[in-house]
Amino acid sequence: MTMVSIPSKDGKTFHAYLAEAPQADAPGIVLIQEIFGVNPALREAADQWAALGFHVVVPDLFWRQEPDVVLDPTVEAEFQRGFAMMQAMKGDETLADLESARAWLAQRLGHDRIAALGYCLGGKLAVEVAASSPLKASVSYYGVGLEALVPQVPASAAPLLLHIAAEDRFSDADKREATVRAAEGKTNVTAYVYEGCDHAFARPGGEHFDAAAAKLAQERSLAFLGQHLG
Repeated sequence: MTMVSIPSKDGKTFHAYLAEAPQADAPGIVLIQEIFGVNPALREAADQWAALGFHVVVPDLFWRQEPDVVLDPTVEAEFQRGFAMMQAMKGDETLADLESARAWLAQRLGHDRIAALGYCLGGKLAVEVAASSPLKASVSYYGVGLEALVPQVPASAAPLLLHIAAEDRFSDADKREATVRAAEGKTNVTAYVYEGCDHAFARPGGEHFDAAAAKLAQERSLAFLGQHLG
């Protein structure tokens, strides 16, 4: 587990956290952050996915505003700072940085069996990048704004797996149902709804962590990634 530098499309560099699998020929994951930067919770998640058999790279997506920002979701001022930084992100630059991270990982591994997986903000970006990057699959945990994104997912996008919290405080029932309906109409999108769960139900130690739901989502993710990454 170490920090690495990744070249951007516009000739700069940004940092990323790298957690390597025990097997050299393991598939890869571009793990996409929440609004709190590459913080301890995200590094823990990367380490967990690495232990499950994936080489994981976690790019710093706030670097264009301020490199290496690490925020604590339990501190209101830091939560609001993360939200403001998310609002200031430029979509085309962010997707380009995610593709840079994928390309860097592919070059390092010597293969392209790479998926994206993201939480919250990362869950939204996991849907967007599936259509803009040559990923083999993408997994979204409680992505925000999916009701507007999923209907637009093209047939050419990488296969998508959506984990949706039924009681997500950043969404509502109408938006959730619209997302699920849209997913049902796409052959490359699968959606699961986790009843009784709030946003961030898979964040260990978080206020709304649900161990049973997190375990089930992980099992489904592993089956999905195994199917598409070989």
